[in-house]
Amino acid sequence: MKSLVSLYLRIRSADGGWTYTRSVTASNGRLRPLYAVVDGKQVRCPEGVYHLRYSLKGKRIWKHVGSDASLAQVELENKNIELNKKKNELKRKAFQQKVAALEIAVPDATPLMPTAAPAPLPPPSVPPDHRRLLADCITSYLAETEIHKSAKTLAAYSATLLLFISAMRGKEIKDFTPKVMADISPKHIEDITRENVMAYVSYLRKRGNAPRTLRNRVDHFQIFLHHFGLSSLLKGKDLPKYTEKRVRAYNPQELGKMFGHATQDESDLLHWLLCTGTREQEAQYVCWSDVDLVAKTYTVTEHLDLGYRPKDKEEGTLPLPDVLIDILRARRRRYPRTRLIFPGKDGKPNGHALRIIKRIALRAGVNCGHCTNKAGQSCAEHAVCRHVLLHKMRKTYATQLHKNNVPVRTIQRYLRHSSLDVTLRYLADQDDDQTLEKVNSTFAAFGQVGDVA
Repeated sequence: MKSLVSLYLRIRSADGGWTYTRSVTASNGRLRPLYAVVDGKQVRCPEGVYHLRYSLKGKRIWKHVGSDASLAQVELENKNIELNKKKNELKRKAFQQKVAALEIAVPDATPLMPTAAPAPLPPPSVPPDHRRLLADCITSYLAETEIHKSAKTLAAYSATLLLFISAMRGKEIKDFTPKVMADISPKHIEDITRENVMAYVSYLRKRGNAPRTLRNRVDHFQIFLHHFGLSSLLKGKDLPKYTEKRVRAYNPQELGKMFGHATQDESDLLHWLLCTGTREQEAQYVCWSDVDLVAKTYTVTEHLDLGYRPKDKEEGTLPLPDVLIDILRARRRRYPRTRLIFPGKDGKPNGHALRIIKRIALRAGVNCGHCTNKAGQSCAEHAVCRHVLLHKMRKTYATQLHKNNVPVRTIQRYLRHSSLDVTLRYLADQDDDQTLEKVNSTFAAFGQVGDVA
């Protein structure tokens, strides 16, 4: 099928304006997310936005399709199918008009001899079924996800699809066993309807999933549909609604208590998270080879033999403060042979950083005392407080840099965010001291009710 649509990336040019440039496709036919050809080189442009370009009735059209490469590719394929269908329909109508004109131009002739009865037409052939088995789609999708995505992403997508099949069968399915795969309903991925996805949402609600989790599951399921060239089945009001929760930074009092109740190794981990703003997996897989104690830098590096790739497969370097350098040097003297800086048992990656933080917070009395988990445990007595989060250290890191006048673009680079909007959300949860002073002076008079009266 001839392509009638082109995909461009709208990016910032060197002079500060905006320009359209061709998007970049990898060898497997998929888009390289937010990559464009600039001066003959493939360059990643985090601020880029995809646009379709095509002609309609002789007029050039540019259509905004967002910054998500997978969704942009789906929009490209769908628009190409739509335009080719219209083109073929126009050709068919033109052909029919030509045939009709010929029939009018040629007069009816009386045959000299009787003609034989026309032979009966053969029955129309049944078109082959091009629908794809849902079981095969799930198998290939998870296999591809395992190759290209992290173990955490694979687990999330696997759980999403398991829960969908559970919802369709009316009972919880624990794994994709051969028996389950042979009895999947709907049988074909093309047979999935809006009603099926709405039933899936209802099933998740009955399980007690929170609104944010509901939305994540639906988004993950629709990404699965997009992977096979199908459109989203839920849009607008159908999509589960949720309240965007703000993750606040730790205040100095909370940090002081946590450091005061931490062991030496726990204190090292707290300092690392606070002074680097690393994500959980980055702290889990950070190796001594990633740190330059002389140049005082840390480089986020992939370690394929450990099964780790940085988020968005993008490495980055950030400076380390002297206080952390001193702590790391002392830690290296205590652990001279380890490869990982914060290893677990037997030198393997430690995936329990969040659990460690929650235990420190409980000992330090930082828990709010009002949270209760699904097992009925109160955070007053257990390490289950919903307000104690590993990501709050990343938020604290960004906020402290911002308060000390580090440029926002620099903070974005240190956090390795592809979007500046994401970085700004990290900085908007705390007012600086000058703003607080202005607020106090504005309303100070209202504290003296008698004088005001």
